[in-house]
Amino acid sequence: MAGEFGAFIARKRIEKDLKLKPIAEKLGVSVAYLSDIIRGRRNPPDKEGLDILAAMLNLNDAEKAEMFDLAGRERNQVASDLTEYIMDESIPNARVAFRKARNANLGDDFWKKVNDIIDNKEDPQ
Repeated sequence: MAGEFGAFIARKRIEKDLKLKPIAEKLGVSVAYLSDIIRGRRNPPDKEGLDILAAMLNLNDAEKAEMFDLAGRERNQVASDLTEYIMDESIPNARVAFRKARNANLGDDFWKKVNDIIDNKEDPQ
């Protein structure tokens, strides 16, 4: 049975009238393997594969973020488009902030306020 990631990919693929074969070829996997991913029998692809899917499916930024989130959730990992940023040694405060928020049981209301601050921040350049 397809997970949310597979259902998302299947829906977008059908919307774009794309067959499995060209997608599988671009990802460097067999059609059967791609079908297993879509059916939730295998994990979603890594970041490189997700980037390929996003390009082939012509996803906008919001759809791409949703796809990365669904893939991460299905893999029980942080979305792969965020990992590099979170682990960047030049910004250790990102990891500190996440841990503090977790330890303080801060929920979505807190993160909405953080997003509002980010949205209203002037570009420092």
